[in-house]
Amino acid sequence: MKLITKIVAAGALAVLIAGTALSMAGTASAQQPSPTPSTAQTKRQEYRADFFAKLAANLNVSVDQLHSAFKSAELDLVDELQSDGTITADQAAKMKERINSSNGFGLGVLFRRFKAQQERVALRREIVKSAASAIGIDAKALVTELRAGKSIADVAGEHNVSLDTVKTQITNDVKAKLDQRVANGKLTQAKEDAALQKLADNLDSILNKHKAQ
Repeated sequence: MKLITKIVAAGALAVLIAGTALSMAGTASAQQPSPTPSTAQTKRQEYRADFFAKLAANLNVSVDQLHSAFKSAELDLVDELQSDGTITADQAAKMKERINSSNGFGLGVLFRRFKAQQERVALRREIVKSAASAIGIDAKALVTELRAGKSIADVAGEHNVSLDTVKTQITNDVKAKLDQRVANGKLTQAKEDAALQKLADNLDSILNKHKAQ
């Protein structure tokens, strides 16, 4: 196995192990006072540096070689994200600039990018599902219409359903899911309010959007 492949594979595992370790540490200290932000940040940096030093030793490479390999893999991944349309050329350039100015362990920005992309896909699915419910058709049928080049507004009009009815259904369904996340402590009320406002600001555009032919 090539060195970079070994390192990237180990790095992926490292993220999982580090996350689990920090989670366990947080559980074990749940009864103790929460550390200040500066203390917590310092601790994370210490764990991170120590972990990658051990990772480099286990792979029989230097930390500098590990930095270089990670940086190379990150740049390759950005190229793939750009080529498949996940990010724009401008976004790719900014990410590469950030990676090149780091030590090659900037995986967080890429993971956040993936997470954001997944959240957008999930939101689109929820919007289609809610819109189909409001229109009175199956979600798969609506997807077929959208793939044929129609907008959600077009389909709603064909079924004599007002766009306001569709908007209300989508907004209520999204709010219900966000309310549950707030209740579970996974989202703050401020973030829910911001997400709902962003949805309201973009909903007309979303409902009237036609698939590029």
